[in-house]
Amino acid sequence: MLYFSWVLAGISVFFVLFALTNALWLFFYTKKAKICEGFTVSVCVPARNEENNIEKCVRSLLNQTYVDYDVYVLDDNSTDRTYEILQNLQKEYPEKLKLLKGKPLEKGWTGKIFAMNQLVSAAKGEYLLFTDADTVHNPDSISFVMTNLIAHNADMASGFIKQKLATFGEKITIPLMFMLTGFVLPLFLNRITNLKSTAVAIGQYIMIKRSVFEAAGGYEAIKDLVSEDVYLARLIKSYGYKTIFVNCYAAATCRMYEGFRASVNGIIKNIFSFFGNKTWIIIPVILAVVIFFVLPFPLFIINLVMDLVAGHALSLTTYLLGINNVLFFLVWFIISLSQRLPLSVPFLYPMLFLNLAYTAALSYYRTLTGEGYNWKGRVVH
Repeated sequence: MLYFSWVLAGISVFFVLFALTNALWLFFYTKKAKICEGFTVSVCVPARNEENNIEKCVRSLLNQTYVDYDVYVLDDNSTDRTYEILQNLQKEYPEKLKLLKGKPLEKGWTGKIFAMNQLVSAAKGEYLLFTDADTVHNPDSISFVMTNLIAHNADMASGFIKQKLATFGEKITIPLMFMLTGFVLPLFLNRITNLKSTAVAIGQYIMIKRSVFEAAGGYEAIKDLVSEDVYLARLIKSYGYKTIFVNCYAAATCRMYEGFRASVNGIIKNIFSFFGNKTWIIIPVILAVVIFFVLPFPLFIINLVMDLVAGHALSLTTYLLGINNVLFFLVWFIISLSQRLPLSVPFLYPMLFLNLAYTAALSYYRTLTGEGYNWKGRVVH
């Protein structure tokens, strides 16, 4: 146990340095909004059953400081009032807002990608901003991402926008997406290497040069993939184009899901897909999460109680396990500060790790059994 405790302590020190490096990278690498004109931008928004969100989203996109842009929204066969709300908005903004009625989903395509492909076909801009219908954008959102794209001479830009976490279930699920920059991806590698595995994007907020998007094959090249954002970034990178990942919390806000069940159902559809649907990767990942991230906290409690009951000084093992847990708290504290998450999140880190193991296993099971994921009235595999 003592040797294992030393290993855990070393791992936790590594991840503190990892998270701190990425947080500093995002801080210094991200530029403030400056550019407000010079290129035409088409904002593309797919909307399916978004009657509670679509008006706020569209109005925020129609109130931008950037000059040369238009907004394309596609109603993806909604069964609620989404299309009706969009029609009313179009009457208010007949020139700026372009409304599309989605075609029935074609075989071989996933729902969101098929909707996005229709939007791209209709859009006219030199640059394409892809965003979701549950986002709300600050007035300089387009200016912000265009500034970063031009400043870094990049072809595609993405990043984490600010996430609203209203319930306990959301607080132990949504922050899992931020593990990308806290535990998985060294962001500086995306700049210095052409390896496509270093490219990442968040579908809530992606800007891409249209000519580059088309040269790489567009959505046709990834039409049957679930994690379309990550695979689009990898596709662009594989063609030798430059992708960047910046801190976008100042550009837009989103409450992704409401409650624990909706959060898990939304997250699990992407986890196994992120690892290429490869069993030989996901199984070791789940085991590693359990052994190195979930176990340290209960082991610390057990050893602490045993030492106290025995009435002797705390053992070196207990101290090392305690240090390990403090350092993991620090990792989540760094992530929370960097991404403007509630500062209650670091205190929930044992449950975050446990939930990660659960959602990864559930994602693997539902894909392997063919059960898939019910998302907005469609089954996704």
